Amino acid sequence: MPLLLASASASASAPNSSNSSSPNHFTQSIMRSPRKLLKQLSLPRGERRRRSADNRRENSEKAKSNTLNGGSASPRLSPNEWQFAFDHVIGDAEGRAQFTKFLQSEYSEENILFWWAVEELKAVSASEGRPEFERTVKEMFDTFIASESPLAINIDHDTRSELVDRVENKDPSSFPENIYERAQAHVYRLMEKDCFSRFVHTPAYKEVAKKLSLPQTFRFSDRLSPAN
Repeated sequence: MPLLLASASASASAPNSSNSSSPNHFTQSIMRSPRKLLKQLSLPRGERRRRSADNRRENSEKAKSNTLNGGSASPRLSPNEWQFAFDHVIGDAEGRAQFTKFLQSEYSEENILFWWAVEELKAVSASEGRPEFERTVKEMFDTFIASESPLAINIDHDTRSELVDRVENKDPSSFPENIYERAQAHVYRLMEKDCFSRFVHTPAYKEVAKKLSLPQTFRFSDRLSPAN
């Protein structure tokens, strides 16, 4: 079964305790600094959001400066080419780990963690049976969807309301196997259009790009975003 962030969430309320849960397999498979993750998760949600906004603003300014003052740059990519680059980064274990580190610095790592959890969930029903699938759906809901979770993802009201109704008000036997597909697509677009456009300006991305034979530099318009 996919081991999610239940232990990380539980540890968040006591980050300095020597009895805090150790990082689980899921966390270890995607993160390179789980202790830092637990420290960040201990912050109140309001403080995480404030720091997230501050760090995104700082990274955007750095990206803009690097683009305006940098040397040679690759031609502007088409939407399909941009998506190709993003898919290769998050589909590669090292690329995903480096992108997760970057999202940690912006206090928005819940996005990639949720996306990857949904990828793992797709195999649960077939490999471990319906009861385990239903249990995992509930675990993911408590970790990423519930309003008070420190890892609650930012999705639109209609999508969240639909998930709340399905998970909290209906029998688990009615959970569709694609229950989180809409939310995953929303998070994917957010990471691709927003977070990734800042990540590509970091040294970490350039190392990953070299390994995966992807463009190391990009030339964007004034908005510093992928082509529409």
